[in-house]
Order: sequence, then C-alpha cells, then structure tokens
Amino acid sequence: MAQLLTMLVSVGGALLVSAVVFIGANRAVDSVRSRWPAFTASLGVLAGLLVGAVVQHNGWLPRGPAVGGPLEEGWLLIGAGGIAGAAVGALIGRMAQPALTRRSHWEERLRPWVFVGPALVFVAGGLVLPGLRTLFLSFKNGTRGREPGFTLEHYTDIFTNRTFFTFEGWPSIFTGRLFIVGLAAAVIAAAAAWASSSLIVGGPARVAAATRLMRALKVVAVLLVVAVAVAFIESLVREPNRSEIMDVLTVVVSSRITLWIAVVAAALILTAWLAARARGHEAELDWGAPAASSLVVAASILIVFGALSTLRGVVWNNIWWVVTVAGLSTVLGLLLAVLAERARGERIGKTLIFMPMAISMVGAAVIWDFMYEVQPMGNQTGLFNAVLQGLGFTPRGFFINATMIPWNNFWIMFIMVWIQTGFAMVVLAAAIRAVPEELTEAAEVDGASRAQVFWRVVMPQIRPTIIVVVTTLIVIVTKVFDLVKATTNGANRTNVLANEMFDQLRDRNFTSSSAFAVVLFALVLPVMIYNIRRLQRELA
Repeated sequence: MAQLLTMLVSVGGALLVSAVVFIGANRAVDSVRSRWPAFTASLGVLAGLLVGAVVQHNGWLPRGPAVGGPLEEGWLLIGAGGIAGAAVGALIGRMAQPALTRRSHWEERLRPWVFVGPALVFVAGGLVLPGLRTLFLSFKNGTRGREPGFTLEHYTDIFTNRTFFTFEGWPSIFTGRLFIVGLAAAVIAAAAAWASSSLIVGGPARVAAATRLMRALKVVAVLLVVAVAVAFIESLVREPNRSEIMDVLTVVVSSRITLWIAVVAAALILTAWLAARARGHEAELDWGAPAASSLVVAASILIVFGALSTLRGVVWNNIWWVVTVAGLSTVLGLLLAVLAERARGERIGKTLIFMPMAISMVGAAVIWDFMYEVQPMGNQTGLFNAVLQGLGFTPRGFFINATMIPWNNFWIMFIMVWIQTGFAMVVLAAAIRAVPEELTEAAEVDGASRAQVFWRVVMPQIRPTIIVVVTTLIVIVTKVFDLVKATTNGANRTNVLANEMFDQLRDRNFTSSSAFAVVLFALVLPVMIYNIRRLQRELA
C-alpha cells in the first residue's frame, strides 16, 4: 500500500510540475510583445538555475545545507543562481527592447515550441540521451565502462564468438532439403511466369505450348506441396531431423546426373534467349500472375528458411525470427483477410483471430507451454503430445529435446505468428475494403476471374499497406525477448539478441550489453530509414 501511495504521489507531483512549467512557459511567451523585460527575466531564471546547478555539481563554490535528493545539497546556490539570472535578464530586457514588429515575430516563432518543447524534452531524455550513452558505453573498456580508453572488443566478440555468429556449415545450405524444395519452387515459378506471359501476348503455337506447360506445372506444384506436407508430418511424428522423403529428394537433386541436367537445361535456356534477342524478340516473364507470385513467395520463404536454419549463432537466429515471423504472419494475415471478406460471421471470426494481440508475450508463452508440454511417462497433458500419443507415436519435447534442434526455434516462433497474424489480418482487411469498387467491377466486366481480380487489381492497390505491415513486424520481432525468456531462456540454441543483452546486463557487464543493444538498433535502422523515405515520397 505504501508503495502504491508513493507511486501515486510521484505521478501526481510530476503532472503538477509539468502543468506549472507549461503554464509558465505559455505566460512567458505571452509577455514577449507587451512585457519584454518579463520575458527576458524568465529566460534569465532558466539560465541562472542551469548555471547554479553546474556550479554546485562541480563544487566550484561552497555548498549550502543538505536537503537530500539527486543534488544532495546546494539548493540555496541553485536558487541564488535563478534569482541572479532573473535580475540580469530583466536588466538586459529594459536596456535593449526590440521593435514591436520584431517582438511579434518572436512570439509567433516561440508559440509552437511551447507545445512541441515538452515532447522534444521527453524524447531527448528518454531516447536520444540514453541511446548516445549506450553507444558510448559499447566502446568503453572493462565491464562497467569506468576504465580509461576505448575498444572494439565487445563488437569483435559478438562477430567472432561461435556462439553469437559463425559461417560454419554454410555449404550444407545448398544440400539442405528446404533449400532444394525452394529452388524447385523458384524454377516452377519462372516457368509459370513465362507461360502466363505467353498466354497473354504469344502467338497460337506459343499459347498452345504455354497451356500444356501450365497443366504440367499444376501437377508438379501439387506433388511438391504434398511431398513437403508429408515430409513435415513425418519429421514431426517420427524423427525431427530426418525425413525419408526429403532424404530421397536430396540425393536425387544433389547427384551428378541432376547437376549435368541442370547445366544442360540452363545452357539451352540461355541459347534460346540469345537467339530470341538476335531475332529482335524480347521474352517477358509475368511475375504478377497468381501462380508465379505465389510460388515466388513460397520459394523465397523456403530458401531463406533453409539457409537460416542451417547457420548457427544468436545473430542468425534473430534474423531467422524476423524472416519467419514477419513472412508467415503477413501471408496468413492476408489469407485470412481475403477469406473473411464479406463472409458470414466475419466480425466474430476476426475478433477471435485478433484476440491473441490482447495477451502479453509471457501469457502467450505460458498458454503454449501447456500445449507443448511433455510428460516422461504416462498419459500426456499437452495437447500436441496427447494427439501424438493417441495416434501411436512417441511424445517429444518441443522445447527441451535436443533432437529438435534447430526446429525448437520454429515452435517458439509459431507463438509469435499466432499473436501477430491478427494484427496483419485487421490492417490488410481494412486495406482491401478501401480498394475502389469501380476497379474490381471494371475488371470483372472485362472477364477477369476472382483470382485475377485479386492478383491484378487488389494486390497492387494494397502493396503499400503490405509493406507497412511487414516493416512493423520486422521492428517488433527483431527485439523479441519475452517469448524466449519465458519458454527456454535461450537454451538449446534458441537464444536471441535481446535475451543475450539482458543476460549481460544481469551479470553487470554493461559494456557488452550496450554492444548487443547497438547491434539490435543497427538491424532495425535500415527498416526505419526505408519507412521514413517511403513516407517522404508519399507526402511529396
């Protein structure tokens, strides 16, 4: 109770002081035109208080009686500085009074700062100054930054320590199952883009060939999706890091025969392209086609997912979080927004999907910890392991089992996807509703199907909103901390930069913790710069 009263008194006192300062500043600006000496006296008070505080802090003059607080003593000296400053300011104001027009100009210039000033002070005191101090500490020697001299040791430790950052095992990326499937999806996407372009601008023979190719690509795409789904389920219920289907696919794709086939196919494609250029024709790829764009997104996610799941280190893990959560949340949010558009029970469905946003990260971690829970023996209480046990498979620890590495990261990421999908869905649904109906109706009159209307008309219109959603999620996910802390605390290669920064801070290693904070800021900075420039282009 005492702590609550102390907090209320502190907040009330801060609000009262802020109100007094605001009213005083407003009155001081009012006096610029009619009472110039009063205005200069107000400025003199501020300057005198500042000079008195500096003199007292450095002990340049004898201090007054002790009163406690941050300054500890010397309040009479500070007060005397304010009084002296007021007297000097009033004297200067009486001796040199500008013309009335100039004073009116000063009043117009100062009035906005009365309202903007408190916000700038808050930003400077709460963000800019701590940020600069963090950057300064990250280059200091020692653990607390009190030793003389500067060093890059904390940054070199981050990027040379195998725990934090390493390129070891990067050749395995190109033989990984996810990379191979993603590469196959990219090839199919390119073929689908060519076929779609041929159906639009090609001649009769080219249209016939493109039609046959599209039919074949549909079969290949379905088989690819089924293979990935079956392999994922098999790896989940049998052995997390081994899938017979993906192993066979890996052997087939990485064999010498496949390599020669790929080289010959690439040579034939290059020869055909050069021949077309020599005849004056220019082959175009329709990447805006539904099949091509969907496969490009899937291929990008699979390739990046495969690469980042292979590389080890806290930094790579953080980037994996960003790509996976931002990508999957946006894709799922867009899918749900399209499916829920003008459907029965739309409001109820959107409310249920958006509800996880109201849950804290720690609360969501506790909920899903019960879902993933595993019992050593007997009946399983966790939902997923109860299902596996009911189907006759061995239960597994999704977080704590070492055999789940690195996929234990994905199950933690899935919690964040569950939370952020609602945000993406609501924002994208609003953007879809804002698309002018005249555009969609005109496309339907021209004979476009619903899929073509969405991909050719709606998607270009909501692309800026998609970029906003993705960049917002990147900023949110980059600093993820709560989920990892509440689920695994960084064990079994699940650590992220924010959790490592907290661990260093807890160990009183302020300089190393500051270096991790600067690295986090450096990862977010390009996204912030991109958003600012995009906003400037839109306002221009």
